[in-house]
Amino acid sequence: MIFMTTYKLKPFLSKDERRTLLDVFGKVGVPAGTTAHYVAADGSHGVAILEANDLDAAYANLQNYLEWIEYDTKPMLTIEQALPHITAALS
Repeated sequence: MIFMTTYKLKPFLSKDERRTLLDVFGKVGVPAGTTAHYVAADGSHGVAILEANDLDAAYANLQNYLEWIEYDTKPMLTIEQALPHITAALS
């Protein structure tokens, strides 16, 4: 199954908080099965596409970032089903 996660940085993050977020991302990285990660030009939000058979696996990696982001994850049957949502999330 494909999971599409849209996320945005929580408002009013300081430069230090953003730096910490990037440090955590650098250490933890993306979960296995990540097929795409799109980030808006200003870096304030993005979309990640994950292919996994286990819903828990799709959420496990996000737990590392809850201090800095708000997110919504939706299951999709195909990447074609996700494309309109990706376009809308990044516009």
